[in-house]
Amino acid sequence: MRLIRTIVLALAFSSAAYANTPLAVDRLRYHQALTALNEARYGRFQHLYHELNGYIARPYLRYHYLMDRMRHDRPRAVAAFLARYPQLPVTVKLRRAWLKFLAHRHDSKLLLAAYEPALDSDVSLHCYDLAARARAGQDVAASVRALWLTGQSLPRSCRGLAARWLHAGGANQSLLWARTKLAMRAGNAALVRRLRPRLSPAHALWVHRWLALAAHPARVLAHIDYPLTSRRARHMVRAAVVSLGWRSPTLAMSLWQRLRAARPLPGEDNNYVLRGLGLIAAADHLPEALPWLSAAVPRTNDGRLARWRVRAALRERAWGDVLMFIDAMAPSLRHRQQWQYWRARALAASGHAQAAQAIFTKLAGRFSYYGFLAADRLGRPYHIPNVPLTEPAGLLRAVDRLPDIRMAHELFRLHQHREARALWFQALRGLSEDQIEAAGLLASQWGWRDCAILTVAGTSAKHALGIRFPLLYRPLIEADAGRNGIDTAWVYGIIRQESAFIFDARSDVGALGLMQLMPQTGFITAREINLPITGDRDLIDVANNVDVGTHYLADVLLRARGEEPVATAAYNAGPTAAISWLPVRKPLPADIWIETIPYRQTRGYVKNVLAFTAIYDYLLNGRQDALVTRMKPIPPAVVVANGG
Repeated sequence: MRLIRTIVLALAFSSAAYANTPLAVDRLRYHQALTALNEARYGRFQHLYHELNGYIARPYLRYHYLMDRMRHDRPRAVAAFLARYPQLPVTVKLRRAWLKFLAHRHDSKLLLAAYEPALDSDVSLHCYDLAARARAGQDVAASVRALWLTGQSLPRSCRGLAARWLHAGGANQSLLWARTKLAMRAGNAALVRRLRPRLSPAHALWVHRWLALAAHPARVLAHIDYPLTSRRARHMVRAAVVSLGWRSPTLAMSLWQRLRAARPLPGEDNNYVLRGLGLIAAADHLPEALPWLSAAVPRTNDGRLARWRVRAALRERAWGDVLMFIDAMAPSLRHRQQWQYWRARALAASGHAQAAQAIFTKLAGRFSYYGFLAADRLGRPYHIPNVPLTEPAGLLRAVDRLPDIRMAHELFRLHQHREARALWFQALRGLSEDQIEAAGLLASQWGWRDCAILTVAGTSAKHALGIRFPLLYRPLIEADAGRNGIDTAWVYGIIRQESAFIFDARSDVGALGLMQLMPQTGFITAREINLPITGDRDLIDVANNVDVGTHYLADVLLRARGEEPVATAAYNAGPTAAISWLPVRKPLPADIWIETIPYRQTRGYVKNVLAFTAIYDYLLNGRQDALVTRMKPIPPAVVVANGG
């Protein structure tokens, strides 16, 4: 019901939408039907539903009705919807809800008829199906065994089934130990503890040792009282050393060296530890990272080690090592813009200016973050072509006539944005690139700008700046940016990266709106500026979201001492994390600081925001301010003496 209520409240039709045309009348009836359903006036709903016969968005009314009336409607109504509309994204939600309902009602007959393994791959639904088959007298032991043999804990819906299988003697010692090892590799101590009582004394002893290492690695590693001759023992110990490294890499390495001095340990174990602790130390920006990673022997296609060896050398500005590590990369990695830029930086720092300039010149023609940085190195303007997207009228008409495209467009007109987006991107599957570009152009023409951005993102229309980088809400954003003393282009860069202008965006962690504000942050900031916000809906409102977001961004910039790259990282990962990444001893070039941000997501985020900011600078002001003006050397963290 909450979803229906949200949709009803969001249906703010314009006066044009209520014009006396058949389509406008259908939209009004759709709105009235949802209102009737929300108010439990089912007779009124059915009357309006039947009046909408032939309306393209009518199946979505049926979906909302079935979700609301699942406990009361006849099962064949749900089955009929699932069979008639298998292509709709909401069908997946209805099917899942229906199967859960049947499972909780223990209706094995209907569940077995409705469940389809090819469509219902979720583990919970699989367990509902197996339980129903078991109740129907089928032998499901082999399926339960395959499901049970995992290092992860099973969903609640699977536990009763697994417990009955175990009680019937389904798992012997070999199988129990196999799952225990999987759980140990996954670091799932809770599952290991649950399995331990079923294990033989010999296996239980190893579990005891593993749990001790997991709980108190420093203490146990310092007093190992059992031989490390077996592969099992060595793997446990070396994994514990690396695990301890997340608390203290230097302590972990010290204990490992003591173990190696006391007992012969194979080189493969030492290499495992060097790599593991080296990667942790590199993420912590410790100087020990460079010698440890240098000593590690890379496995074939170990891209993570290859990348972080370069980053560790960059942080120490060991340019000879940067060159050596980039040259040792696999060609598919070495020739990427990212590493070519750093190869040129290393060549320039090593006195090979001509070779560096050749690489920078090649990169400077790219429409990208590294292309912009290379242009800055040469003192040249950025390559920012603006090529409007055009498509033949016949192609636009053909794409517009595709049933799912038409239905998605109508849902957008009905302000059912989430359902519209889900159907739209499903409709794009299987289309040619020309058709996808035409769809993006149509979306832009309809005013569905966020969908247009995401539609053309993976196509060759990367220079259609009017679609990819729209100047939406310009008066609002300029006013709020000016009031808070921050750059409008930077705010646009943040919004473009955060939400791609999806005004009602909700992230997996709960961030809301254009500027993806976490609710707690949004409410606290709103109080600071005396903005009356009482719930998520208020925070999603575009005007409120930009008002609060720009104020918070200005506060983050102040805490970052005016350094936009640091403030950008702080906006994504939090001020505490960003400040912890600041250099300790002396200023660090901003491009190196960004490249060595430990979080992959934040590292890419900062690069994108800076590139988008440069593009918006051009679109807003008709000029190209160099990124180097925003990327001054990052000063060391401020050390406060005596706790003052």
